[in-house]
Amino acid sequence: MNRIAQGLTLVLLGAAALTSTVPTDLYLNWVKAGFGPFLIAAGIVMVGLGVLVIVAEVRGERGALDEEEVTPETAAAANATADASVHGADPVGDHGDGHDDDDGHGHDHARAPRVAWLLLLPVVAVFVVAPPALGSYTVESTGGSSGPPPRDDRGASRFNDALSEAGPGDVVPLGIQEFVMRAWIDDEREMADREIELTGFAVPTEDGDGWYLARLQMACCAADAVVNKVLITDQPAPEADSWWTVRGTWVEPEGDLYDVSEHEFATLQMDEVTNPPDPYE
Repeated sequence: MNRIAQGLTLVLLGAAALTSTVPTDLYLNWVKAGFGPFLIAAGIVMVGLGVLVIVAEVRGERGALDEEEVTPETAAAANATADASVHGADPVGDHGDGHDDDDGHGHDHARAPRVAWLLLLPVVAVFVVAPPALGSYTVESTGGSSGPPPRDDRGASRFNDALSEAGPGDVVPLGIQEFVMRAWIDDEREMADREIELTGFAVPTEDGDGWYLARLQMACCAADAVVNKVLITDQPAPEADSWWTVRGTWVEPEGDLYDVSEHEFATLQMDEVTNPPDPYE
């Protein structure tokens, strides 16, 4: 029976992979979109292997039972029991203490420990409580942003974003990662006095002085996510993890951009996002 539990574990793990990719995009909470086909393939393989394990175990148990019914040892044991009953002796294998020996051919068919079924609990928990995407707790526990790139990479010529193509007076939608990189390395300060639109989730500051609009940048999976955030001090802090689109302007710092620790954003308009996009950039 423990092999059946293992087979069910494989089936449920495969089903979890499939249900988070095929009918929904829940898998985007943990990995990038490019991993979707691999998760689907892995789910199909795990379900198939689990079914094979279960079928093999069930057939094995049935075969063992059939073998016991037709072996000469089993027939001899049955005849001995019948003879003992006729002559008033103890049945073969029963010593009167309530314990039976094995079945006469060197092994028994006792069931595996029921504790093996506990293997299913963590898998079932995935269906009941699916881990959410990373959010404000990750930002608070991580601390600072990802940090600026090397000084050799500075310069506006390296940028290929909406600001590079926008005309004068256009509202420019940028990712928070794009905004942060420009705020660190764009010595030409092309963002100055431009209306910019950022989308992210709210994160309270430790001292309560303002709040962060944040987004997480993911290279492969949630385990390698890094923080990008901007500080907002001219609006009351919204609920943590609520999503907002904020239109405003870059608070241009004095001195070397490379030395800035927190990038500030002055708001002109805020709109709550009821259907958040992919949580990662």
